Amino acid sequence: MTSPRKPNALAHERSPYLLQHAQNPVAWEPWGDAAFARAAAEDKPVFLSIGYSACHWCHVMERESFEDEATAAVLNERFVSIKVDREERPDVDQVYQLAHQVVAQRGGGWPLSMFLTPDRRPFYGGTYFPGERRYGMPSFREVLTAIDDAWTGRRDEVFAQADELTAALARVTRPASDAAATVPDDALALGLARALPRVDARNGGFGGAPKFPNTMTHDVFLVGAALDVAGHGARCADATLLTLQRMRGGGIWDHLGGGFARYSTDAEWKVPHFEKMLYDNAQLLRLAVDAAGLVRLRGGEDARRASLLSIATDIRAYLEREMCAPDGTFYSAQDADSEGEEGRFFVWTTAEIESVAGPADAEIFCAVYDVSTEGNFEHGRSVLWTPRPLEKVAAALGHSVAEVTEVVERVRPKLLALRETRPRPMRDDKCLASWNGLALGALAHLGATLGEPDAVAAARDGLFAWRDYALADGALAHAMKDGVAYGSAYLDDHGALANAALDVFEATFDPAALTLARKLLDAVLDRFVDPATGDLCFSPADAEVVLYRSRDASDHAYPGGVGLALEALLRAAALTGERRYRDAADRAVALHAGAAKDNPLGMGSVLRAVDRATRGGVEVVVVGDPAADDTRALLAAVRSVFVPHRTLACARDEADATALGLDPELLRGRAAGGGARAYVCRGTTCEAPVGDADALIESLRRALGRG
Repeated sequence: MTSPRKPNALAHERSPYLLQHAQNPVAWEPWGDAAFARAAAEDKPVFLSIGYSACHWCHVMERESFEDEATAAVLNERFVSIKVDREERPDVDQVYQLAHQVVAQRGGGWPLSMFLTPDRRPFYGGTYFPGERRYGMPSFREVLTAIDDAWTGRRDEVFAQADELTAALARVTRPASDAAATVPDDALALGLARALPRVDARNGGFGGAPKFPNTMTHDVFLVGAALDVAGHGARCADATLLTLQRMRGGGIWDHLGGGFARYSTDAEWKVPHFEKMLYDNAQLLRLAVDAAGLVRLRGGEDARRASLLSIATDIRAYLEREMCAPDGTFYSAQDADSEGEEGRFFVWTTAEIESVAGPADAEIFCAVYDVSTEGNFEHGRSVLWTPRPLEKVAAALGHSVAEVTEVVERVRPKLLALRETRPRPMRDDKCLASWNGLALGALAHLGATLGEPDAVAAARDGLFAWRDYALADGALAHAMKDGVAYGSAYLDDHGALANAALDVFEATFDPAALTLARKLLDAVLDRFVDPATGDLCFSPADAEVVLYRSRDASDHAYPGGVGLALEALLRAAALTGERRYRDAADRAVALHAGAAKDNPLGMGSVLRAVDRATRGGVEVVVVGDPAADDTRALLAAVRSVFVPHRTLACARDEADATALGLDPELLRGRAAGGGARAYVCRGTTCEAPVGDADALIESLRRALGRG
C-alpha cells in the first residue's frame, strides 16, 4: 500500500486551480519572491506553468506530465517550478503570453509553459507539451532535457536569448506618446469596414474553426446598426442577429440547463469546448438584451425580440441556479471535464434518452437535436444541437410543429433531472471583480429592460457585496473566495465594477451606486494613469512590476481594462459633470484610437469608447417622480430600445439631481409641468420634451438619425 503524497506548497493557496495541483509530485511553488530567490540560490532555471481551472488541455498536461513521477523528478531536480492561476494573476499572464508570442511568432494559450532565468526573464516557451512525442511535437521530458542541457552547457546562449527577448518586449510595450496623437472622426466607420468582411455569412461569428463569440466586436456592430454608420447598419445588424441565432441553435448552447460554453471547435457552433465561463455568459446576456432593443428600434417583429430576450433570461436562470454565491456575487467557471472525459456531463446516447422519454418521444427529441446511435461527438455520444429548422423536422416526422414542441418541452426537464444525477464538472468558486462587474451590470440591464425588480435587486445586492467585503480605504480586492477578499485589483476590475455600478444607478437611481462608481474611478485616476502620457496601466502604481508595467489595450476573451475604464469614465462624466473623468478619457482615447480602428476584432471595447468620445452620447433626462406611473412609463420606453452611448437620468428637479449625485445642469430649466416629461439631446441638439412613451421612442429614433 502506497502512502499518500505529501502536498506541495500550493496546498496553502486559495485558487481552486492551484489546489488542483497541490497533490502533484512536482514541487510546485506559488508565484513570489521566495521561489525566484531559491532559483537564484540553487542556480536553476524556472519552469513557469500558467493555466486555469476549467482549461481542458491544462488537465491533459497535468495527467500526462505533472502526475508522472519520472517527469516530476526531472523538474524537482533541475528546475524551480512555479504554478500560476492566470485568473488570479492576469498581470503575470499578460507578460508571459506576450513573451510566448514573440518567441513563437503566433498566438499563445493555456497551458502556457515558459522557462525563465531566476530574475524572471523568459528565454524559451510553448503551450501544451505532450507526455510522449506526438502531434509533431517533442515530449515534455525531451523539452526539459534540452532546456537543462542549454542551462548547464550553453548558459551564455540562454542569457543572450533572455536579453534579446526582454529587449523585444521593451520595444513592443514602449509607452505611447500623445504628442502627435489624433483621433479620427470616422474611427468606427473604418473599424466596421475592416471587421465586416470577416463575418461568416452562413453560420455567424468570424472566420472558421475554432469559433469564439467575440462579443466585443458584436457590441460595436450594434452601435453601427443603430446609427447606420457609413451605410453599414443593415450588415452590422444581420451579422449580430445571425450569430446569436446560430449560437442559440448550436451545441455551444446548453439546451437543457442554459448558458453558453466557451467556444466551438468547428465553424457551425456544433461541438463546444464544454467549459462555461462567467464572462462569456455575462457578455452574451447583455448582447442579447441590446440586440432585442435594436430590433425594437428598427421596428422589427415582436417574435424576434422575444426570442432574443429568451436567450438573456435563460442565461440569467443558469447563472442564478449554478453560479451564484450566497452573498450574491458570482463564481468564475465550470469545467469541461468530468469522469476523466471532456464533455461527459453534457452529451447523450439514444439509449439514455429512451430510458427517460420512452421510444416515441425519444425518436422525436433525437430528430430535433441530432442525436443518433453512432453519435455526433465521441464514443457514440451526441451533443445536443438543432441543425434543422423545427418546421422541417416536424414535416419529416409527420407531426405538426406544435406536437414536436410539446414533446421537446416534455422531455427536456426529464433529461435535465437525469443529468443532475451524473458526477458534475468542477466549479471554480472564486469570484473575480472584473467578471462580476460584467455579470452584475448585465443583470441590472436585463432587469431594467424587462421591468423585473428582482433581477435589479440581485444586481444591486451583488454589487454592494463587493463594496462591503472587497473595498477598503479606497483599495479594491481582485477576488473573493469563502467570504475572504484578496489580491490587488487591476484596471479591468475597477472598470467593470464601475460600469456595473452605473448600470445599477440607471436602473434604480440609487445614489449609493453612483457614489461607488465615482470611488472606483477616482482610484483609476489616482493609481492607474501614467502621469507622463495619460495612458491607462493594467496594474496599480504600487503593485509588483513583472518585467514591465502593462498598458495592453486589447480585448481578450472579455473586454480589456482600457476599454472598460474608458467607457466608465465617459459615462460617469456625462452623469456627474466631473471634468477630471472626461479629460482622462480624452487623453487615453487619443493614444489608442488609431490602433482600435485598425484592429476592431481585437480592440472592440476601445473602439466603442472612441466612438462615444468623438460622436457624443444621447442624453435622456426624465423629469418626474421615479415611483409615479407616468415616469415609469417613460423610463420603460427608453429602456425598451437600444440607444448607443446612452446616458439616462431621472429626478424631480435640480435639488433632487444634486442629492442623487447628478450634474444639476441635467435638470436646469427642465420641469415636469402637468406630468412627467422626457428630454432627449444629442450633442447640442435637443428634441422637444415629450410625455408619451410612443412619442419618446420616436424622439430617440430621430436623435439617432432614424426619424
